[in-house]
Amino acid sequence: MTNKLKYFIGNWKMFGDINSFKIINIINKYCHNSINLHNKKIVLCVPNTLTHFFNQKLKSKYISLGSQNCHHHIGYGPFTGGVSSSMLKKIGSDYVILGHSENRREGETYNLIKKKVISALNEKLNIIFCIGETLDQKKKIKLSIYSENK
Repeated sequence: MTNKLKYFIGNWKMFGDINSFKIINIINKYCHNSINLHNKKIVLCVPNTLTHFFNQKLKSKYISLGSQNCHHHIGYGPFTGGVSSSMLKKIGSDYVILGHSENRREGETYNLIKKKVISALNEKLNIIFCIGETLDQKKKIKLSIYSENK
């Protein structure tokens, strides 16, 4: 079975605070008035500090909440500042973004990302997996392909 939905995913990065709730009224109004959302899914990936509040305020069946990352450890543990998949699920996240390029640049390995995927799947979170490369990496790939074709 294929998923026939078109996804619109908003990653808020490290922005937003309690004043961000003003946008909820706009989102709720748009989704309530829109007749063309039946094959679309909007996913808002807000900072963890806002997930519970957004979960309480959003009133549209077309919008789901996601988190921007999770800790790789399954369950709870002594990981100061870490947020587990189970914690995210309990505050209202249905999705989680994993594999961010900026985290990879900071040293996140594929092995660590794999552990995060397993942790997220264990909690039945839908994974939004980031793929791609930086502009420098893309240029190097193009250059190597060009060199091979000479």
